[in-house]
Amino acid sequence: MKQVRLRPLMAVAFLNETAYSMMWPLATIYLNTILHKSLTVAGMALFCFSVANVIGSVVLGKLYDKFNQYKLTITGMALCVLICAVGIWIEGWPAYPIILTAFGFTSGWLTTAVNVYGTLIPGKSTTKVFNEVYLVLNVGLVVGTMIISEVFHRSIAPIFLLATGIYGLSLVVLLLYFPRQRVDYLNHAVTRVDVERKTNIGSTSRLFALSFLSLVVMWMMYSQWESNFSVYLIDLGFPLRVYSILWAVNGVVIIIVQGLLSRFPNMIKSLFNRVNIGLFFLAISYFVTVVSHNVVYIYLGMILLTIGEAIYVPSVPVIIDNWSPATVKGRNQGLVGGFSSVGRALGPVFGGMVIDHSSFRVLFIIAGIAMVVITIMNYWNNLQFKEANK
Repeated sequence: MKQVRLRPLMAVAFLNETAYSMMWPLATIYLNTILHKSLTVAGMALFCFSVANVIGSVVLGKLYDKFNQYKLTITGMALCVLICAVGIWIEGWPAYPIILTAFGFTSGWLTTAVNVYGTLIPGKSTTKVFNEVYLVLNVGLVVGTMIISEVFHRSIAPIFLLATGIYGLSLVVLLLYFPRQRVDYLNHAVTRVDVERKTNIGSTSRLFALSFLSLVVMWMMYSQWESNFSVYLIDLGFPLRVYSILWAVNGVVIIIVQGLLSRFPNMIKSLFNRVNIGLFFLAISYFVTVVSHNVVYIYLGMILLTIGEAIYVPSVPVIIDNWSPATVKGRNQGLVGGFSSVGRALGPVFGGMVIDHSSFRVLFIIAGIAMVVITIMNYWNNLQFKEANK
């Protein structure tokens, strides 16, 4: 019987993220500079996109617990190809935000698919799997964002054309290398039982609730880099290429950090320490970025942000998987994607409103303070789980 293998999953993850990463940074630029909509309106369009992404993540997460994973993933991929193909021929307002919203649903669907398949690979720890998948996701992000500066001018059609081809290639990988039967989840959930027996903290629901809240806050603030920051750089007089290079730096730093963590896993052995340290770096990045308009501080802020992201983001789905019973692993991985998308949904609207009524500097100071608060909350909560997990 064919099993889920890591390399084909990494190939699908890379292709999906490359196509996806050509969409989200471009949305604000296209809506604001080409269609001449305000940042608040652009934020609302991205809000609809992200809400659809949440629905796709959560609903499909539940379906993956009950039905054939292969058939669900093939269906989602085919729908994504179709939506991107429609985007080639139809653009402008209001067609673009409608197509973007439909794309949000299918991309959330496919994000959950990758996370679910990541828990189904035999013979490998979920920590290793999610670290490697996260690494290729960020290589895809670099490739996707660099494509934008070379392909996008005033029409969105070439971007949709490329996305159609990339998702089509991902569909071919699925057809050739993924098992067609339903695969049972690997039950790694003994840690949850052990912890609850060894401590007085009771249910792990608080851990889950704080993990999901942290994802919302983190992605809500992180999305400012993905959406409003591009317009901010253009307003400062920087060309779009600088924004693409910024994300190239993001990808390089992630490769370095993930390489160090893979080679020296005991450097930050505890997943809870990784969460605490990652959130700390994320928090200070916002304060560094607004120190000056000098490009050095902008790149330094991105480097700090990326170090935090590379440590924090792949740790969360592993923690959720370790404490999830096998019967709801798909649902909970869907919630990881769903709450991340909630943050991405609220971020552009929140950021656009703050910028329209104040300034980008105020926005990043608010973001930094919010990240400090969520870092402290995680630190105190994780102390108990670290002690229990010894």
